[in-house]
Amino acid sequence: MKTTRFIKPICFLTFVAIAMISGPSISFAQDKINGFTEPLRTIDLASDETGAISTLAVDEGSRINEGEIVAKLDDRVQRLQVESARHLTESTSALEAARRALEKRTLITSRIQQLIETGHATDSELIRADLEESIARAKFVSAEEEFVGRQIDLRRAELLLERRLIRAPFNGVVSTIHRREGEFLSPVHPEIITLIQVDELIAVFNVPSDQIESMKQTDQIEVNFLDGNQHIGKIHSIGVQTDAESGTVQVKIALDNAEGKLRSGEQCYLEVATTE
Repeated sequence: MKTTRFIKPICFLTFVAIAMISGPSISFAQDKINGFTEPLRTIDLASDETGAISTLAVDEGSRINEGEIVAKLDDRVQRLQVESARHLTESTSALEAARRALEKRTLITSRIQQLIETGHATDSELIRADLEESIARAKFVSAEEEFVGRQIDLRRAELLLERRLIRAPFNGVVSTIHRREGEFLSPVHPEIITLIQVDELIAVFNVPSDQIESMKQTDQIEVNFLDGNQHIGKIHSIGVQTDAESGTVQVKIALDNAEGKLRSGEQCYLEVATTE
């Protein structure tokens, strides 16, 4: 009995010592955070002008560049306004007549001053000449201001004509057509197409809040797709709030898609290291 009581404590202490020397065992595993891709921007392209669509230059799936014409509204009235304004601007007869009249009255005043010096004209004649020159100058200034106003009217008419053209605000792909030729655009339903920007995609993930700080320190992040492809992206934005129910923060990663190899709406995932 004495021997048995002595051996058991020795065996227990030996086990504790071995455990303390070897230290705790830590293993690392890879965990997946699932996400999906979405376009960088999605807009319903509309017009603040009303009228019927005369031309629709795109179709669903069309790739368009920034500034390209998507559609054109009926612009017959606006073209007539531009034509009329341009005609008035090109007509400079009134301005030229006022200029010649001013030059003539200025010359007459100068000659009367010379005649006064030689005693062949009176001061009253000079006063009258000055008055007529002032009237001619006022008419010239009025004609000049009217000409400038016509130029402004022409630019306004050209701008109103340009507003009948609906252009793409960025490089993108037409995903939906809302109105076609002959349909009327109104303030209630001004949408023409839905345009998405896919030359850069956004991968959206809900990341546990305790991993956010480590992600902020990463310049490049590897995003994996279900087909086995991997793409390197950069942090686009990190949510400012933590979801109370899941304990996660929404993180968006920008992926270059200039070659168009990636599609919006695809599932993807991040691999993060976890300890066990």
